[in-house]
Amino acid sequence: MTEDPDEPLEGDIGPAAGAVRPAGPETDPAEDMRRYAAEREERRRRTNALSGRVAAVLCAALLAYLTYDAVRAAIDHHAHGRNWIYPPGVVAAACAVTLAALLTWAVRRVK
Repeated sequence: MTEDPDEPLEGDIGPAAGAVRPAGPETDPAEDMRRYAAEREERRRRTNALSGRVAAVLCAALLAYLTYDAVRAAIDHHAHGRNWIYPPGVVAAACAVTLAALLTWAVRRVK
């Protein structure tokens, strides 16, 4: 009696190498590569979107802190009779404008 070459031998753990074939019609290797490339591109886009959100949140937090610190410095300088408009006031205004621009950009990007 001849044995089928695709059948495992006595004591083998798994099927023979040629026995494992995908169920269904044969797939085109070029189509598989296109599908894998599309999946990889989708994962890259999701990763980039997430890292962009994290970067925007960190930048917004930093700008909010810098605005708060500059406003506090301007109030302190004004209370002690020092020049409060140029160094701290301008920095506070610049940080506030940049923070507003970042938040506006982020809100528009979400929609």
